[in-house]
Amino acid sequence: MMRPIFDRVVMATDLSPAWDQIVACGGELRQLGCSGVILTYVITPNFFGGPGESLPPPAASRLADQRRCLMDQGLEVIIETPIGLPGRSLNGVAQKYGASLIIIGSHGKSRWREGVLGTISGAVLHNIQFPLLVLPVRVAGGQEPNCLWDCTELLSHLLVPTDFSQTAAEAMCYLELLAPRGVTRVTLLHALMETPGKLGEPQSPTEAGPVARNFLDLLQGRLEAAGVPEVQTRMVEGHPVPVILEFLQTNDISLIVLGTQGKGFIADIFLGSVAHNISRFAPCPILLIPPADRDSRV
Repeated sequence: MMRPIFDRVVMATDLSPAWDQIVACGGELRQLGCSGVILTYVITPNFFGGPGESLPPPAASRLADQRRCLMDQGLEVIIETPIGLPGRSLNGVAQKYGASLIIIGSHGKSRWREGVLGTISGAVLHNIQFPLLVLPVRVAGGQEPNCLWDCTELLSHLLVPTDFSQTAAEAMCYLELLAPRGVTRVTLLHALMETPGKLGEPQSPTEAGPVARNFLDLLQGRLEAAGVPEVQTRMVEGHPVPVILEFLQTNDISLIVLGTQGKGFIADIFLGSVAHNISRFAPCPILLIPPADRDSRV
């Protein structure tokens, strides 16, 4: 019998109130096949005055409370508190326990946020070797962070922006594996913008449209064959970032699935400053799939 796609996950808590909300929805992860959680709090260098120090009692108590909350939802939970840089530490924990998914919040407490979560194109994304589920956390002026994740129907309507690159194809493979777990609707979105043609001359959206349509039809057929009840395709002219954000504003999306590197707009989104905009404005979780050949830079 095949192991579930995301049976063991690393949850990278920052012990904020937003993470209390995330943990309270932990049972939703069983929809992805999750049965075990490695609840991880990364102690960044000098955070407590030097390496090797244990967590202060308030932090240890908060971590224990979050563990109990997850266990009450039927999940097996192990606590890890590595010392180091978040990207490398999370990779190490995932490798140690054979995890297949890492979960982070889009924002966190000051030091964590500034170092990693505020800019997804930073250390975590560049070094991460595992699929990354980014949960939407917002911070209003002077208030505690608040998680926007609606902990129901995570797989009800998936948005899959694609540039037809190899990395986008790898994201599609994960989507096909998720399909039997209750995916009910998928929208494939391609942004048509001017791209280089075969001879290096600019290719207009009008010229690229028929080729893109053929690719979208092929992907639609694959998802329908995988068992997704409803698959729709959309082509929209314009830069992908505003196209994606506008689509999110006008449609009820439960999860975005993206490859982290691509031949065009995926690279623009996640290797540039636009990553911050997507993570800041997306009202739903984002599942990021790294390249299959991502090296072992930990």
